[in-house]
Amino acid sequence: MSVVFDEYDDDYYERRPSWREIDRRRDRSSHTRLKERHERESTQRALTRSGWLKEKYLKEVEKLFSGKKGTPEHEKALKKLQNAYGTKRFTKAARDYVKEYGLPEDWNTLILLLEVNDENLICDTLESLSRLAPERSPIERQGFLAKVRSLLMVTESTRVRACAEKILAEAGS
Repeated sequence: MSVVFDEYDDDYYERRPSWREIDRRRDRSSHTRLKERHERESTQRALTRSGWLKEKYLKEVEKLFSGKKGTPEHEKALKKLQNAYGTKRFTKAARDYVKEYGLPEDWNTLILLLEVNDENLICDTLESLSRLAPERSPIERQGFLAKVRSLLMVTESTRVRACAEKILAEAGS
């Protein structure tokens, strides 16, 4: 009898899985996969339920892909530009901002840039605004065209005048 037990015992140890195999099975178990899926689904549900959380998440993703314009330094430079509006420092602040970050993508900031004393910057801004205008509301487009008309009346620069006339002609005004 002890001989049969020994044979059974040897066979048992040969078939018994190692600790590594036990751990590997545990990691691949349906229980852990269900847990991971549940965590993913709960995150997705939280994002869809909370508009605030979703908006914050999307802003973070946008910052990640926006390069230099997603940094805190950009926020400071934009604030500096907006604070300089209406002062003698505005043109210099605008040139510095555009040199570092390029033209802003924000409609309202672009409208502010029409007040600088730099014809190249004004023309670039006008072109950028005219590209964005079709996406804006009718009231915003009307305000933009009114700004272009007033710029046309006030400016002494032939280049700015030509840019403004071109935009008004394209708009049919």
